[in-house]
Amino acid sequence: MKNLLFFLTFSFLSGNILAQSPYQLHLGREAGWVGGSVAVTGVAYLLKSRTPAFTPVQIGALDASRVPRFDRYALHHYSGSAQHGSDLVLYGSLILPAVLLADRHIRRDAPEVAVVIGEVFAVNLALTTLTKELVHRTRPFAYNPNAPLEPKLEADTRRSFFSGHTSNTAAMSFATAKIWTDYHPDSRWKPVVWMAAAVIPATVGYLRMRGGKHYLSDVVVGMVVGAATGILIPHWH
Repeated sequence: MKNLLFFLTFSFLSGNILAQSPYQLHLGREAGWVGGSVAVTGVAYLLKSRTPAFTPVQIGALDASRVPRFDRYALHHYSGSAQHGSDLVLYGSLILPAVLLADRHIRRDAPEVAVVIGEVFAVNLALTTLTKELVHRTRPFAYNPNAPLEPKLEADTRRSFFSGHTSNTAAMSFATAKIWTDYHPDSRWKPVVWMAAAVIPATVGYLRMRGGKHYLSDVVVGMVVGAATGILIPHWH
């Protein structure tokens, strides 16, 4: 938090000096974004601590016929390797914005860019965690008789909607593409950059369904929320 406040302060004081940056930061506004996100995330984690786990009786009473037809694909899958693969892509996406530092123009504006990326992550995390705790949708593997019982009895089994892996990956990949595009609006590489930004979270979403962790609707909503956050926050700056 101290580092983030340092970036906010430095960027605010240096805004007139770095006039060529496409982004304009204002200390009060940025503090509001970050403070609001932290507050919402705090509420979400408070609710999270009170979420009850499933009992074996509750698991046995789950009725797969109540799941919408377009979401039933995930009911038949449970793959530890797919879950692990989605974790790796997620972790990689969190450092994806670092590739922007390879561009000397973006590197010159590193404080401003760091603040924008930080806000994208904070806002998306707040939206995702709070929604999970308000909705409490049962994960698809809980319906799968071939999935082990132990993970079904965890409170996290109630946090299917929407996919945090997908939303966080989309937020980082689309924010990276948006920032790069703002610095290179006339580049012929824009279609490639934006296609990559879409493929990365789509891959995570597929792996989450193959892993039995999420339904198609979880993945789609997660991608939309993450992409919107990743694009709009840089745009508003």
